[in-house]
Amino acid sequence: MKKILILNYEYPPLWWWAWVVSKEYAEWLVKLWNHVTVITTWFEWEPEIKEIWNLKIIRLKSLRKKSFQSNPIEMLSWAYKSIIFLKKYLKHYNFDLVIAFFSIPGWIVAKYIKDKFNIPYILSTHWHDIPGFFPEQMRKFHILTNWYTKKIWKKAEKILVLTTEMKKLADKFWNPNKNIILANWCYSEFFYPDVSKKKDMFTILFAWRLVIQKDPFTMLKAIKILKTKTSNFIVNIAWDGPMKKEIELYIKQNNLSENIKFTGWLTKEEIRDYYQSSHIQICTSKVEAMSVAILESLYSWLYILSTPISGNTDMIVEWKTWEFFNIWDYKTLWNKLIDISEIYRDKKHDNKIIEQLKDKYNRENIIFELNNITKNVIKNLTHNW
Repeated sequence: MKKILILNYEYPPLWWWAWVVSKEYAEWLVKLWNHVTVITTWFEWEPEIKEIWNLKIIRLKSLRKKSFQSNPIEMLSWAYKSIIFLKKYLKHYNFDLVIAFFSIPGWIVAKYIKDKFNIPYILSTHWHDIPGFFPEQMRKFHILTNWYTKKIWKKAEKILVLTTEMKKLADKFWNPNKNIILANWCYSEFFYPDVSKKKDMFTILFAWRLVIQKDPFTMLKAIKILKTKTSNFIVNIAWDGPMKKEIELYIKQNNLSENIKFTGWLTKEEIRDYYQSSHIQICTSKVEAMSVAILESLYSWLYILSTPISGNTDMIVEWKTWEFFNIWDYKTLWNKLIDISEIYRDKKHDNKIIEQLKDKYNRENIIFELNNITKNVIKNLTHNW
């Protein structure tokens, strides 16, 4: 039985997708006969220590105030608290391997553990963690932190990336032999089509956080032109974000209020209903690591209009499950919307393609692969010792 320590400042009920990943990693690794301890952030009403069979969850109090977002100061406060806690804890409890999430703060803690207690670690990357990813927003951060990232990657046993594009970028930065693609997955038993929920009116879904990275204004510009040709459609903007007020002003100024609605934050069941009742999902993102929302949409038989970005290009079978348009190209998006709005009742997925995607991104298969990676890392280290 391997003893694995997972470091992630986000864990339910804290958001975002990484908490789902770390939760599934923890629970499934336990099912595969490992002993797992998770060090994460305490949040109100949660116990500081919880044990279920061979899974222990330790929540440390930090400066974090909101469940759905965190800032660098809050993240670093968790790293500091984790180092102080583990300095004492690891004198009494040993681990075979650490799995760490996020360059700030998880990787900082993993490196400390390696330096102080000689416990090996695997890094789980997300889009902002890889130097060179999304330079429009992350360039200054990477310039400031690349020297430290190299030190962390140098001591890592393996680096987990989500997509082909992410691996190409990681390979440029560091040893390609260390970088392994381990994709996200989707709950195919939960997300499924229900054609009885489809609306008579052409229904468009934009299920993304309202941030610069997601580029909602390319979608809005296309919708503005669409409105000049037809008013028989509705756009549901799911989730929320810092750009909401700016978007609301644009909608008001362009007389789009009758056609565009905000849903606010949604439960898992609510977003499934939106997937099932909509006809298409629009993705205008400038960059993604690997979008779980796209997988959820595909499993719900939602047709996709998307930019050709990381992750999407791994999942795509163009003209079978969706169509591409270039970043910022709202005119091409508008043309595709016009075409689809006229024949949307007949726009269907190739079921064989969907089943292949479900097999490729099967949760159990990906967790088994992770378990094999951890076993091989520990086996190789034991052999070298």
